[in-house]
Amino acid sequence: MNLRKGALVLSNALQPFPRLHAPARRVYCIFNPGARFHIERTFKQHKTVFVLKIGANDGLESDPIGDIMLSDSRYRGILVEPIPAYARMLAANVDPCGRFTIEQVAITSISGTVKMFYVTEDEGALDGRTFPSWLRGIASLDRSHVLKHLPPDMASLIVETSVECVSVPDLLARNKVHQVDLLHIDAEGHDYVILNQFDFTAFRPQIVLFEHKHLHSKEKHAAESLLKCHGYDVKHLETDYLCLARS
Repeated sequence: MNLRKGALVLSNALQPFPRLHAPARRVYCIFNPGARFHIERTFKQHKTVFVLKIGANDGLESDPIGDIMLSDSRYRGILVEPIPAYARMLAANVDPCGRFTIEQVAITSISGTVKMFYVTEDEGALDGRTFPSWLRGIASLDRSHVLKHLPPDMASLIVETSVECVSVPDLLARNKVHQVDLLHIDAEGHDYVILNQFDFTAFRPQIVLFEHKHLHSKEKHAAESLLKCHGYDVKHLETDYLCLARS
């Protein structure tokens, strides 16, 4: 086992013990600094951190910084989640801290309504099958995107719902947002469409984190070029681009 893997195993094993886990994770980050490491370092001296998270899901599942935002009182902002059931879970997880506004909308280029597809968790439909919680992360405007993640016997579990949709400028305007420190997008292949609406002249987040694994090669190149043109250093992580504003 190499040092990097060993540090990860030790960090994970110590997670139930915060006093031991923190130094172990710092050792791991020496060998493999990821999004969480850069975010914590960037905002270490900030009194407040305003977050715009698009594709928030339940606020915790497969989220690299969900626990930080809930436990660190400096973090506040807007969490966007269009699927009603997930928005309710999100509210249950974040409402007690009172620092976040939840927007149950989809982000598109125009305002109106749109259909979204996701996997039902209805016990009757599941018929005894186990529902893996990661399936909540594949909800999409594109039914085929959801379908490709499922075995054939689960295709019938895909359901649709109509949700309100707004553009990024409209979302920011109606919430009277004047500053964004951290922009985080996880939109199952819709990431570049959303990113391309963001005004990097009016707003300059110190960190932009977005998923690239579902983007086509042209969109990946365009997204990377967009951020570099606006003065960001772009780091390629396993499934995301981490973009750090140059001073």
